[in-house]
Amino acid sequence: MAYRNKVEFFLVYIREAHPTDAQPGRDGAPGGPGRARGPDIKQAKSIEDRTIAATQCLQDLKLTLPVLLDDMQGTAEKAYGAWPDRIAVIDAAGKIAYQCGPGPRGFNPAGAEQVLKALLANGGKWSPAIPQPPEPQPPGQPGPSARPRQQGANPGRPAL
Repeated sequence: MAYRNKVEFFLVYIREAHPTDAQPGRDGAPGGPGRARGPDIKQAKSIEDRTIAATQCLQDLKLTLPVLLDDMQGTAEKAYGAWPDRIAVIDAAGKIAYQCGPGPRGFNPAGAEQVLKALLANGGKWSPAIPQPPEPQPPGQPGPSARPRQQGANPGRPAL
């Protein structure tokens, strides 16, 4: 199903999950040369640094979707539990309709699409009647992979 004229997609760029200058336990696992994933990027110290990193991300991954930058205090990251990365579906009123577990293992694009289709069928509004898809379980990990969330709620979350 094509969503181009029905919904908006954004990449919300937060702090780096694997910066080359990471302090383990605080900044994530170190990245950089010799690591199988990711480019050689330091943790942004300013919004200008984050802009440069987001631009590099778009270019390296050949993405064309619009990017929103989190502020340097991590307001969006904290409000949405976005670190290291998440997929979320937000309804027309700005309420969370669906949020997967932490990526990449917790990603559930099929589940996000299921909720997106239900939202569109409901005029873009979240409803408790919209079923939540089961979350994929990481190998060897019992229990739900998604962080606790209250669908339809938006307490104190910034508008993106």
